[in-house]
Amino acid sequence: MIDRPVVALQKVGGTEIAALVGAILEASDNNIAVLVDGFIVTTAAMIACQMNPNASRVLFFATKSTEQGQTVAMETIQNIASDNQVPAPTKPALDMHLRMGEGTGALMAVPLIKSAVTVLSNLATLDEVLNLASEKEDDPVC
Repeated sequence: MIDRPVVALQKVGGTEIAALVGAILEASDNNIAVLVDGFIVTTAAMIACQMNPNASRVLFFATKSTEQGQTVAMETIQNIASDNQVPAPTKPALDMHLRMGEGTGALMAVPLIKSAVTVLSNLATLDEVLNLASEKEDDPVC
């Protein structure tokens, strides 16, 4: 874990990583989900979580790349969340051994996330189905 993430960002981070860190922190402040894809974005997410551990609750990992640094950064984010008792991101939705950094993993993960949201939002529970079935049995028209 970096003791002073802002100093580390100033010393070795580029403007793109700084912009990503800021975007992740702003998204967290506004309860907006962030789809994290690739080593660079995962590194930015790790720095954001070191600055504000609560940011981990909005992160969704799209893919696991072949970059070893991404695995370390994901584990660090998980540990930060655990240490601060905030929700941690789940494991990556996909493991496709991508390494180009062009965002294809995020593009492929979007339909999976949309499907999960639809299922969680619209799928009836077993109790709802059983209640509906019993209501139909009680209805003389059916």
